[in-house]
Amino acid sequence: MRSVKQDTVAFAQPADTVFQAALGVVQNAKNHHVLAAHNEGRKLVVREKPKMSNPKFLQVWVEEAGASARVQVAVGTDPRTPKALLDGRANDKFLKGFVADVQAALDGSAPTPATPVPNHFLQKKTEVPWTDPQQDPEIELDGNILALYGLWQWPRPSDAGCPHEKRPGPEPRFRCRGAAGVSDGT
Repeated sequence: MRSVKQDTVAFAQPADTVFQAALGVVQNAKNHHVLAAHNEGRKLVVREKPKMSNPKFLQVWVEEAGASARVQVAVGTDPRTPKALLDGRANDKFLKGFVADVQAALDGSAPTPATPVPNHFLQKKTEVPWTDPQQDPEIELDGNILALYGLWQWPRPSDAGCPHEKRPGPEPRFRCRGAAGVSDGT
């Protein structure tokens, strides 16, 4: 992803409720397409294809934090598109709008009913079952594997010793695929 904006937001509601609200926001928005969803792992990957700007990828991960939930969100521009000066601002605006929409869905001020989705990811136009939420989906769009384009991988303790990591520490980083497959997102 290019021009990535990210945020972590805490909500007082349970994690499953927050995930359903985020899923409802995505399902009820125009030009959004769910590329991968895992209900038990509470993970969601979405592609937004607006008419007047570059397509964006949205990755949402909802974690339990006691009786509340913590939502990690990353938004970035599709790297296959030409660079634009306002990509970063557009991504930041999209991120803030998404978080506000999830909050409104949870408050009930803008209800967004969610339709149940199976645990899946897309390979071309086929839905493939996503069985293990700890393993990243191999999403494929138009013959291009999105994981190689730099979808974010949130830090996991098992990745701590990888010698190929470009961004160690608490910041989100790319998934390590060995020396040949590491991408810096540009």
